[in-house]
Amino acid sequence: MKHHQIMKTITNKILPSIGVSLFGLITLTPNISIAQPIAQLNNWEFNPKSQQLEINISATATPQYFYLIQPPRLVLDLPNTKLGKVLTQKEYAGAIQKIRISQLNANITRIVLDLAPGTKFQPNQVQLQPLSRQKPTRWVFNPHLTFSPANSLLTKPTTTLPPSTNLTTNSQQPLITVPPLNSQNPPVITNSPLPAAMFPTPEENKNTSPNHPKEIPIIEFGQPLPSQKF
Repeated sequence: MKHHQIMKTITNKILPSIGVSLFGLITLTPNISIAQPIAQLNNWEFNPKSQQLEINISATATPQYFYLIQPPRLVLDLPNTKLGKVLTQKEYAGAIQKIRISQLNANITRIVLDLAPGTKFQPNQVQLQPLSRQKPTRWVFNPHLTFSPANSLLTKPTTTLPPSTNLTTNSQQPLITVPPLNSQNPPVITNSPLPAAMFPTPEENKNTSPNHPKEIPIIEFGQPLPSQKF
């Protein structure tokens, strides 16, 4: 009889503590199930022509974006996401010059789009939406940028010819003057290394008589020789 009373007393003390433990276990279980699983960035692809960035993550996550001015860039954060084995940097030509991906902290993967100078950003034209509403693991980001570079006018390059040692300047070349056809004066050549030509005047032509050969007398046979005049 005493043994039965002892067992009843022990049971009454243990059951309340077991009930409290079971209640705590039941209340903690929903919190564990609500916790969102960590996603992973599996792949990304960018089209420079359409300026569309597509990202693929392993679980549901909602990206968030914002714009920074200096230097101009768009930032896309993937919350509760780890960085997978993907390409972390790539350069392009156009409004978006480079895309960089890094692990910002333990729960956020960051995608940075570096913009070219002169690119215009309109926040009301940005598109960020999943490809499937039922399973939002693939997202498309299109900022619809307008690219107008500051230095749009190209200057033509000027070509400078090297100095030539074989060519002479105009100051070293002799200046030759050609007289008209009806001129009576002889042509004059200035700055010429050759001496000027000497032409006789009409007076000199009158005073100078041509030297004609002397006549040789003819003597017949038997006639005396004529006397010579000196």
